[in-house]
Amino acid sequence: MTKSSTKTPVSWWEAQEVGSGQRLECRVGSLALTIGRGKDEWTLASSGIAEEDAEAKASFRIVKGLSEEVDERFVHSGHSGQVLLSPRLADRPVVIRPRQPVFLLSGQTITLYLSTPIWLQVQVGDPAVLLKELPVLRLSDTWFGPSTREGELCYAGRTQARHDPAELPDRPHRAITPLTIHNKAASPLPLEKISLPVPLLALYGDQQGKLWTQAVTLTRQEQGEMASIQIDSKASDGGSEWTRLAEPRQDTGRSGMTRAFDLLFGH
Repeated sequence: MTKSSTKTPVSWWEAQEVGSGQRLECRVGSLALTIGRGKDEWTLASSGIAEEDAEAKASFRIVKGLSEEVDERFVHSGHSGQVLLSPRLADRPVVIRPRQPVFLLSGQTITLYLSTPIWLQVQVGDPAVLLKELPVLRLSDTWFGPSTREGELCYAGRTQARHDPAELPDRPHRAITPLTIHNKAASPLPLEKISLPVPLLALYGDQQGKLWTQAVTLTRQEQGEMASIQIDSKASDGGSEWTRLAEPRQDTGRSGMTRAFDLLFGH
């Protein structure tokens, strides 16, 4: 009989110890990973899980013996069996399309809580060495902008765009971004598509094992042709203790900036 042990910390991004000749079987939302430690090498296998079948909590199991199903092998000699799964935000903006149409009237403000799938860096050893970075959910590519010559390559995502973060389901493979939108223009603002600049955001974890980003504020100016982006210096309080897990992928050097309206709302 195969011997196994289950150990899933609340903060699932904490390091796990894998002995020689053992494998770590992980489930983080819509991604299943098997990480094996052999003689002077590590092995890795991954598979996707339908998001509707994803578990609300990450799970880990250490199993004696190496898996016969291996996607990749990595040569690495060392005495440490530490395995670290480090969450990161996406490497491109994510274009959010609310499932139901939302219209923000003139002079109004709305705060939405949006979730985007994370990436995972698989690191082993001490000091840690990166084996691979992979998305927990593969999003399709999309071009976002007013024309084929002006815009940028993004990922396409879907969200419920909740008003209350308590309404969001527990999903360890998604990070929550509080997004506040001010409409200072005279006309209503259809929120059909929003480009969320996740590469500009830092990633945090709370004591419940949930992932959060800094809050983002988008302001549509009175003329309607430009929009400003304001990024909080840290994650919003929310009455919880935060751990900063990853820095922004892109450093803008400032928390506020202005972009063309079409590059944020796609109109």
